[in-house]
Amino acid sequence: MSFTMKYTAHADRRTCFTKTVEGSGRIHALIPKGSPWCNGFIERSNRTDNEELFSQFRFIDAEDRRYQLRLWEMSYNCRRPHQGLGNQIPLNVYRRDFPIQAVAMGIT
Repeated sequence: MSFTMKYTAHADRRTCFTKTVEGSGRIHALIPKGSPWCNGFIERSNRTDNEELFSQFRFIDAEDRRYQLRLWEMSYNCRRPHQGLGNQIPLNVYRRDFPIQAVAMGIT
């Protein structure tokens, strides 16, 4: 199941995103407007991105923003310890918990 906020003006119309999700056999459930606490995982991620990337840099253009976001994601997942993982780095946790997949993906 995928959760997103409703972003279409017509309740009876399905967006391209919804059609794609449903076409893959999943259910697209909408959270109520004005209730971000219903999806805390994404809200926490957005807050971290805003605090540690978007509020720290001025971007030249959209391409620069995409490039900086990609660098930030690499740092976030490969170098930065996470409290929720016992102050471990997500990449190391992935390698430990899914060694076969990590080798198959070339993440060793």
